[in-house]
Amino acid sequence: MTELTRTLPASWYCNEPLYQMERKAVFLKSWYLLGPVTRFQKVGEHVDYEIAQQPIYAVRLSGEALHPLADELKVFNAKTDKELRSHLTPTGLLFSTISDDAPSFHEFFPELEELLGKVDFTRLPHRRSIRYEGRFNWKTMVDGYQECLHCQYTHPSFSVFYPPTFYTVRNNHNFSQHIADPKKPDDGLFLYFFPNCTLNVYGGGMSSFRVCPTADPQVTRMEFDYYHLAEGERFEEYFKFVRQVAMEDYELCEKAQDNLARGVYHEGILNPEKENGVSYYQQRVFQMVCEQHAADRASKRNDDSVPKDQVAPPLNNKGGVQLSLNTLFRELKVMEFLSAYLLTRSSVIVALLTVLFLTHQSWTHLSRSKKSYQISGGSPNVHDEHNLVVSKEPDVPEGWWSGREVFELERRAIFSKSWLYLAYVTQFCKAGAYQSFDIAGFPIFLIRGKDDKIRAFHNVCRHRAYTITRKETGTSTVLGCRYHGWSYDTTGRLVKAPQFDGIPGFDKSENGLFEIHTHTTDHGMVFVNLESGEPIPFPNSTASDIDRFASAARLGSKSRWLAGQTLTGTFNWKFGMSLQYHTVVADQLEEIVSAAAPPSVAAKFSKFIRQHSSKAKSHIFPGNFLYSFEDGHFWISLSFIPASESTTQVRYDMFGLSSTTGNNEGELTNAIAESIKTILQKIEIEFSSVTPGSLDTSSNTSQILDQLQGHLRLEKKNGSQILPAMRQPKGSSLFQQAEQLCKDIDCAGSGSRSGSGSNGLDW
Repeated sequence: MTELTRTLPASWYCNEPLYQMERKAVFLKSWYLLGPVTRFQKVGEHVDYEIAQQPIYAVRLSGEALHPLADELKVFNAKTDKELRSHLTPTGLLFSTISDDAPSFHEFFPELEELLGKVDFTRLPHRRSIRYEGRFNWKTMVDGYQECLHCQYTHPSFSVFYPPTFYTVRNNHNFSQHIADPKKPDDGLFLYFFPNCTLNVYGGGMSSFRVCPTADPQVTRMEFDYYHLAEGERFEEYFKFVRQVAMEDYELCEKAQDNLARGVYHEGILNPEKENGVSYYQQRVFQMVCEQHAADRASKRNDDSVPKDQVAPPLNNKGGVQLSLNTLFRELKVMEFLSAYLLTRSSVIVALLTVLFLTHQSWTHLSRSKKSYQISGGSPNVHDEHNLVVSKEPDVPEGWWSGREVFELERRAIFSKSWLYLAYVTQFCKAGAYQSFDIAGFPIFLIRGKDDKIRAFHNVCRHRAYTITRKETGTSTVLGCRYHGWSYDTTGRLVKAPQFDGIPGFDKSENGLFEIHTHTTDHGMVFVNLESGEPIPFPNSTASDIDRFASAARLGSKSRWLAGQTLTGTFNWKFGMSLQYHTVVADQLEEIVSAAAPPSVAAKFSKFIRQHSSKAKSHIFPGNFLYSFEDGHFWISLSFIPASESTTQVRYDMFGLSSTTGNNEGELTNAIAESIKTILQKIEIEFSSVTPGSLDTSSNTSQILDQLQGHLRLEKKNGSQILPAMRQPKGSSLFQQAEQLCKDIDCAGSGSRSGSGSNGLDW
């Protein structure tokens, strides 16, 4: 079977050690478009740039003519004032290097000057420059520029002038020419200069931009320069048009980068004809990184072959995995000790004895019986002498309330593996009704099919990682991706993939949405489990708790959704799970419901006959609460869903029995909304005063710790991080090589998949 052309792995868009290799392999060895001579008319004026953390400036040193000559225009390193090699083309474009590692201009860009000779760039005055940062990798933006398959979906205004029907990309050595209509090759000039510069001449003007990576591989600085023959109103019309296209790309790239970094999507599929520009430049990046990596390894082998005092290797704890919550901290201390101490042969024996001693200590720690946590009521331990005094706290990591690494571990150990309550069946009133969620950084959505079954999917297009549903709620039996027009039905099946029909090796049935495990209880509660493989069975304890709550609240098909809202709180999700807040919420909501909808005579009689109250509350691990009230007419779900280590999405939904809700429904829902907002404000205030080492043992801390510890043990055994929600790719040969190279570089750089560069948690 023909192997499809695929993108670089998602890891190449998120990994900090890999970016450092790209910087060395690609950016230090390339040439960059700085602009036409009209940008450098004033003698002595520095025009500043920064490319891959290398600050440079161009300056006109002398001359009286309107435009500088080649010997009058120079480029310098802004840190050292060392002159850098630059080249001024005959038609007035200035290119520069950022290091001495780059080849000559004509070696890097053969045949380019002939193509540039079609335009006299000295006639285009500089009008405006802007720059800003975006939350995406530099390659994410270049991916979009190097094809126009997306233009009719993302840039409708641009497509009016340049229809993508015949759009083609001609790849040359280190540059690509984009041609809107092969029959009209002179209609505009659109060029991409590898690795990160563009030039676009059309509509009486020229725009160029540089895609400048920052130290964070998921943040890129965009630098735009605009030139135009006209000024005033005509230029402003042109500027408005090109800025609209730029901002459409900006939004597209941030959405795609989000999904690339989530830990679900692994690789995309490329149309070998319509996306040949993408595959061309990606292969150039891959080739140059491979060559640099091989050269670095050869150099290291040569260095290692030179006799030196033997240095004991440091203990490697790749991926932040440890046997227990305190073991990693010990291992990190050992690494620090060894790296500082093992400088001579005479110290090896002492070091080995130290390792044996610490190993014995760790084994003793693991052999002890598991401590039992004493959970008692009260508020979280904020910095207040009146707060709960805990007699014996569980062993928790540093950064429990705000650490990024703790949050990432929670994503892997809890939110990728647990059954999570999300919604109730009556929230999806007809086929195509959907609701979008962000679960600890995993964008997903629930949708009702034509067969009335509610399914869950990851909210990511299989083509190039763009978001499918962009609204929180909506109704559609066909869901289309705004990037390239791929469309899916309510079962997740791919029903439309423009320009992919007839592509050898492409099968629609193999490219549907990533479906998520769902479980709908007999009472209508919808749960999901993000585990890509076989999930754990639905917990019997959860089923029993729901049965008890459903019996009291009289849940059933008559419960209809009344109101709901997603709020954002600036606190860690675990902090909001305090039983104290749980009790406060229940009491306040009971007061509101009783005042707005007092029990009817029928409800009182029903309570007398049944001999038990309809008032109930229940907690569903990890972050959900359920409340029902004395009158038996209403029940509420309240969910604390982490968005980041310090931000929580709080979702509440209110349900009522269709036959009993009355005219005061609007008053009641408004009162409940205000009450929940007030409680969240209180939680935010208290969280702002929480001390780093404090612990709330009134919540489900021990259960959270158990799951974190259990997952870490699996990762320790595996030797690397385990990402349960990650979908395993088909794995083209290029993908497999690229993924392995990323892992090799990541190991050498002691980095992480997310680019944090951390060696682990100090637990």
